[in-house]
Amino acid sequence: MTTGQVQILNGNTFVVSDDRGDIQASSTDPTGLFSFDTRHLSRWVLTFDDQRLTALSTDDLQYFESRFFLVPGTGTVYVDAKQTVIRRRRVADGFQEELTILNHADDPIDVKVRIEAASDFADLFEVKDALEKKGSYSTDVADGRLRLTYRRDTFVRSTLISASEPCQIDPDGLTFQIHVEPHDAWLTDIEVSISFLEAGQSEAGERRTALAWQSPSPATDMAQDLRSWLDETPRLECEWEPLLRSYRRSLVDLTALRFSPISAGGRSLPAAGLPWFMTMFGRDSIFTSLQALPFSPELAATTLRELGLREAPGLTTSATRTLAGSCTRCATGR
Repeated sequence: MTTGQVQILNGNTFVVSDDRGDIQASSTDPTGLFSFDTRHLSRWVLTFDDQRLTALSTDDLQYFESRFFLVPGTGTVYVDAKQTVIRRRRVADGFQEELTILNHADDPIDVKVRIEAASDFADLFEVKDALEKKGSYSTDVADGRLRLTYRRDTFVRSTLISASEPCQIDPDGLTFQIHVEPHDAWLTDIEVSISFLEAGQSEAGERRTALAWQSPSPATDMAQDLRSWLDETPRLECEWEPLLRSYRRSLVDLTALRFSPISAGGRSLPAAGLPWFMTMFGRDSIFTSLQALPFSPELAATTLRELGLREAPGLTTSATRTLAGSCTRCATGR
């Protein structure tokens, strides 16, 4: 990898790449596309006429969105490139990548653009502890999409990759043969969806698989969610601009740590932290919720509900709700 990592996340779905936007994960390297503790992409490498690209800069647009400015070729001081490559990546349930090729030359260009894709479907703690992976893998190309699948007994996970522009798809990735006129641009949207599959038996005894695809949410939905979160928190007014910036940055960072367990019905609680602990931890979730009570009491209410369901099986659901309600009333002064 090149120096530096770029991390974007939404709940416990996150992408960690190098500063070119590429993913080249090893068995012990926490880079890739992860969701619910499973790595759905361990390789995601962009080439331009079979050559890797050079990173010029990276924009941290939001905690769920980043943009990479790249050029073909390498150089230690200056790269006089006639083309620019821009990758704009957004993560939600899976991720979406907008790929733009700009031709600054006075002549048209014909170029091969390729994205190599693969997944080891490693569990996050298999990566952390360098454990050997068990199970079977399969790759399928059909209907203009590349599907990567992993199976072990009834545990099945899958990654589906498609593009908005015509391309050649093979088991190892996508290839675009593109033509760009002088001072013009070419663009495609690449969508990476993830799935949680439940394998079972049909009435006839045949093996069947129920598919539940998770597609990336539109950027407008993600931005609206962030605005709604900020609108619901207390507003700070003062004449010192650095304090206002720090306050807003803290709220945005807290927003980025939220995730919603399947049992929470869309409500959120704070995770422990990226990359190893984007999940519920009793100590971390409780401490964060306590400190955030004046700003977002719902985090504490959801944390109490979810921990009560898991760590206190003798605590009734009504009692858990009572505790959560008391927490919310205390924080809001009601």
